[in-house]
Amino acid sequence: MTPRTITSAPALVDAFGTLASEFAAVAVERDAEGTAPFAEVERLRATGALPALVPAELGGGGLGWRSVFEALRPVIRADAGLGHVFAYHYVNSWRVQLNEDRAAIEGLQRGLAANHWFWGGAGNPRDAGLELTPAAGGFTVSGRKFFATGAQVADRITASATRVDTGEKLAIVIDARQPEVVHHDDWANIGQRLSASGSVSFEAAFVPDSHVLGVGEQAGAAYRPYASLSILLFQVALDHLHVGLAEGALAAAASYVATSTRPWSTSAVDRAVDDPYIRELIGELTAQTRAADALTWRATDALVEAADRGWALTDAERGEVAVEIAAAKVVSTKTVLDVTSRLFELTGARATGESYGFDRFWRNARTITLHDPVAYKAQEVGDHALQGLFPTPSGYS
Repeated sequence: MTPRTITSAPALVDAFGTLASEFAAVAVERDAEGTAPFAEVERLRATGALPALVPAELGGGGLGWRSVFEALRPVIRADAGLGHVFAYHYVNSWRVQLNEDRAAIEGLQRGLAANHWFWGGAGNPRDAGLELTPAAGGFTVSGRKFFATGAQVADRITASATRVDTGEKLAIVIDARQPEVVHHDDWANIGQRLSASGSVSFEAAFVPDSHVLGVGEQAGAAYRPYASLSILLFQVALDHLHVGLAEGALAAAASYVATSTRPWSTSAVDRAVDDPYIRELIGELTAQTRAADALTWRATDALVEAADRGWALTDAERGEVAVEIAAAKVVSTKTVLDVTSRLFELTGARATGESYGFDRFWRNARTITLHDPVAYKAQEVGDHALQGLFPTPSGYS
């Protein structure tokens, strides 16, 4: 049965809240299993939330990024791997709008709304590029991509590939279920275990003309500010993942301290929640997390305003957004690593037991914060402060 598309922000929040409760109840077990989240994607599909960002006139939910990120937060807190792959669905399905072939874009958006497709990506800029070969009715695409978050559990995959005959780089959408798309199921990292971030190969997979969106350059001669916003959107999603992870770790720590931590023998208090050291530390970590959250929402609003400018967006306007997002990345990265590491100072030695699974917060944070070096984001913020420079558009900025 085709689910009914969610068209209101409160309904979207409620749907994700219900899913988050389900996922939190089995988060430790699922982290230990580390298998691709096929069942979790189907639970999300059944809610009718997948087309939330598709315009209402094309059959979608007609909602915006603030509604989506607000709804996603409880899932990120429960399991950051699932929050990661769910967030990337929205990023990958929305980014098709940053192209000029309106017929192709609207066709794909209508397809998402009608079929509730789940989207992944295969766009790691540090891998070798994919190759496009002309074929009857479109092209075939070949090559392999690593860190292809969501591709394994997707119906559609966004990518870019270079024509072998002309050298032109094009943005494309690939049907993930055709046999020429090989999912290697090789994601076996210490964290983000449910993010389905393994590799995918394309062995002359077919791409119809209707799934070719046009020039796909994010930098260089074909660069245009509006078309390059997908890179910044990925960075905003990472900022939300960092903050949600910190929030989830703090909530787990607070619950454990209130119910299980015993006061230290020399603390002169009867309850751990009255220990002045614990109160001070959780207060500091909570304040840091709130600051990172505020910066992240500020960056989110800046991105939404830039996207609303469309093709009229200027280099300077894009640059200001990039600096906001980089600043949030610097603060949220430090915050989530600090929170997930110091969680154990709040909870005590017994909390290191494997049954609690509190280590997953740090493992997830340590993994996701390595997406791209935060030192370069700090340099971007510093260059703007010192010289008024904007980050050079690239695969990561």
